[in-house]
Amino acid sequence: MRGQMATETSYDRGLLELKAGNFAAARRLFDEHEAGTGTSKKTREQLDQAESRLSAGDVAGAAALFEAVLKRNPGLPETYLGLTRVALFGGKVDAARIHAEAATKLAPTLPLAWTMLGLVLEAAKDPEGALPLLLEGAKLGADSFLCQFNAGRLLTATKRASEALPYLTRATALAPTNPDGFSALGYALRQTRQYEKAIAAFEKSRDLAPKSVDAWATLADVLFEVKQFVVARQVLDRGLAACGDHPALLEKALACAMMTNQLDAAIGYVERELKVAPDHEQGWLNLAGLYLLNKDYARSEAAGKQLVTRNPKSWAGWQHLGNLYEAVPKPAEAEDAYRKAIALAPTEWKPLTNLGALLVQSTEPARHAEAKKLLERASQLAPEGERRPQYNLALALVRLGDKKGALKLAHALAPHLPEAKQLEENLRG
Repeated sequence: MRGQMATETSYDRGLLELKAGNFAAARRLFDEHEAGTGTSKKTREQLDQAESRLSAGDVAGAAALFEAVLKRNPGLPETYLGLTRVALFGGKVDAARIHAEAATKLAPTLPLAWTMLGLVLEAAKDPEGALPLLLEGAKLGADSFLCQFNAGRLLTATKRASEALPYLTRATALAPTNPDGFSALGYALRQTRQYEKAIAAFEKSRDLAPKSVDAWATLADVLFEVKQFVVARQVLDRGLAACGDHPALLEKALACAMMTNQLDAAIGYVERELKVAPDHEQGWLNLAGLYLLNKDYARSEAAGKQLVTRNPKSWAGWQHLGNLYEAVPKPAEAEDAYRKAIALAPTEWKPLTNLGALLVQSTEPARHAEAKKLLERASQLAPEGERRPQYNLALALVRLGDKKGALKLAHALAPHLPEAKQLEENLRG
């Protein structure tokens, strides 16, 4: 027994202290062992190399270095924090939690240990459990951007933006060239309705990251929210010049153009979007609808046909073609398109309503009876407050000779629709 004690190293004693939960003693013994073996410098060099590899995206290389250091000195919290990040990169949340908890035990006053443990819980979809840990990290790390930033970011994400502002303001002061800090501050200011300050923060983020699509997009979003549509569009045009024709920026620019009734500009944005995202179905539908508003029927038809060619199961594409053919007018083609839309989406109220309204215009009683059935279904499916199916149903009842039923419907709709009021007056007259 005495011989075993005589050969026991400080490393062995460190392991015993570590297992016993005496973490300060364990760290001291492991450091003593490294000092005796002369490996301290090598350990620090490998930690630096591991961090460099992790920053460069070489996760496997970083992991190997961290594991080598861990084997040599199990008492360094930096190693566990590195392994936490490696595990998170690989989606191994349970392993990340074990490493992060080890770091907090070995270094309970190390701010980043608590912040990393909080990030692990957030990754595990436990924001309530993560927030106290991030706040502890921020409390201990008053001079750490990451600690201040993450506490403020999660407070904002959990609708506590007013509490987040001091942390995020501190974060931007600590790292005045980091665009993420100003972006997070902008979101918190926006949530607290401090729009002018939010715009300034997003502008700062944009200036620091002029090639970031998100930076331009979030700035435009808050300008749009405060109804500065012209300015928002100008920002988006500058963003498109800086970042190229990105679909997200083009869609936002389209919305701004529509809010200011710039139809030609809106068409231009969608045309540009479809050049870079030709499979974007909503883009083709938007373009077809805009051409229709512009009374460019040939291009509207071409865009609609492009959509249903790319996706023959697009009920919205057939619905658009039905609207177009009805406007031209080509009633037979409109009816065919509406029927295709209904076959693809039997619970959508719009094609049911449009086909029913089209059939009401026929001179054939059998088609009036079908219109009644279609419009009854549409009335049941339409959202609350949508009264077009019921109004057209009243017209179908007139066609079928059910004056009493039509009058009852028209009377109920009269306070909401001028045409229903006129119909009621005609039926009473």
